[in-house]
Amino acid sequence: MGCANAKELEEVLQRRADRVSQSVDRGIKNAVQTAGNLNRKVQTEMESALARSDHPAINRLLDSAIAGQLISGKHTPEVLRRAAQDAAARQLREAIEAQDTKRLKGALVCAQRLNQTELPEFEAALAKYKELKKLPAGWDLQKMVLSREGDKMIARMQLDEPAVKAKFQQLLDATFRQIYTRDRQGQPVPDGLELVSVSLVANDELWANYMVRRETIRQELEECPGDFVSYEVDTGTSDGTKDITDGLAADFGEQLMPSVNEVFLFHGTSADAASKITQSNYRLNLAGSYAGTLYGRGIYLAENSTKSDEYTRPTPSGERHLLLCRAVLGRVFYLDTKDADPRACEAACLEADYHSVLGDRKKARGTFREFIVFDEDQVYPNYILTYRRKDATVPHPTRTMLVRCPPGAGPGFTIEVHAPDGSILRALVPPGISEGQDFSVQY
Repeated sequence: MGCANAKELEEVLQRRADRVSQSVDRGIKNAVQTAGNLNRKVQTEMESALARSDHPAINRLLDSAIAGQLISGKHTPEVLRRAAQDAAARQLREAIEAQDTKRLKGALVCAQRLNQTELPEFEAALAKYKELKKLPAGWDLQKMVLSREGDKMIARMQLDEPAVKAKFQQLLDATFRQIYTRDRQGQPVPDGLELVSVSLVANDELWANYMVRRETIRQELEECPGDFVSYEVDTGTSDGTKDITDGLAADFGEQLMPSVNEVFLFHGTSADAASKITQSNYRLNLAGSYAGTLYGRGIYLAENSTKSDEYTRPTPSGERHLLLCRAVLGRVFYLDTKDADPRACEAACLEADYHSVLGDRKKARGTFREFIVFDEDQVYPNYILTYRRKDATVPHPTRTMLVRCPPGAGPGFTIEVHAPDGSILRALVPPGISEGQDFSVQY
């Protein structure tokens, strides 16, 4: 009886499977037939629309063709290819004549969707858009169109030439100073930074905002020179670095402007933050970064790769990321004291006539100079440097103490620590440390 029931059940299941298979076959056949009917219908109607130069109908039919995936490069039917070519060329010409950047961007994106990026009008529109937006000559605008995010013109272009990478390695080496600060939270100072890769960031909206802000500061300084002081930085003066950064600016298509203290500076970041720069109109964080707020809640930049390395976070493979940024420092609020009032620093730039703060910890403590701005538009993340730390040296043990993470604290928390020499420190709990665990602090 059991065997008979099992056989009957098997036959029932087989019949059901056969019915499902037949239903799927019919569905596929109907879908193919429907697609074929749509293809023939669109082509027939397109022939008629082209014959009478009915542009609204042509555009409507092209939309249907895109939705039906009928426009697919070399497999596109000839009549649809001809219509797409005519429509894209006409829209591109009109946008060029209008000299409107918004219309140009829209026409470029539409041409890309119609697979018409080989048109002479497409190249002309790219050139006109670059001219009107004052984009750097070195930007691959076609790649920005093809790899756009929504309506954003953004691209990350890897620079693989050995000679170019050698320049960035030289810049890391020339600005490296093996000095320990307590911001390392007991982590050893590396013996050097070894470049893995470098990418150029092309983000048209961030660049436009940066250029507007640079021009605004230039005009302010021209109208009121006041106590303007020109500052040199290690990324532009020491061991041939000036030749390197001047060359980078020239390659990018826009020379640095010394009259507004425009310089290249480093900013330490994470892999996630670096990737977001070319995924959206990401802004450098004004408050909450790993750099702290000694001089106020601003964007912290450094002339030395070692200093910015302190604020990077490694990937599982050990790679870290620095941004090499163009920055407009303008009129600089200079401080060489051991202590600073963060609110006074903010007020100097947000309420008075200064554009940035220079905290000279090199003079005050023998460590590094830090540069802080409070307007995101004064910084353009120009290059992303991916690197690894070389073998590190442990800080002198007589100046290092163990600190226990208190209850309720964790990574990113700032806690107060009493050092053996009587000083009171503010220590940042490093990643991977939880309540009750010890970590090293240098004092």
